[in-house]
Amino acid sequence: MSLTLEIVTPTGVALAETELDSVVVRRREDRFDPGSEIVILKSHGPLLVSSAACVVRFRAGGRIGAVRVGRGVAEVLRDRVTVLAREAEVL
Repeated sequence: MSLTLEIVTPTGVALAETELDSVVVRRREDRFDPGSEIVILKSHGPLLVSSAACVVRFRAGGRIGAVRVGRGVAEVLRDRVTVLAREAEVL
């Protein structure tokens, strides 16, 4: 099984991707301004973090995609990654 990524803003679903190999999200940390990146692979454990304004990157085979998102929350549950963000722009 592979990963599914969904990025949701107040105006709706900004991006929905399936069959992904990895997703990279930057979490927000008070003591480390840019935060740290989390690489999510299939079978990742459950996770809920505050996400920083960043570029969310994803990979599917040889294809790489990116979405610029505002601050929000990232959740990993089973093989689904959901990012709730204030805004999103597909790059």
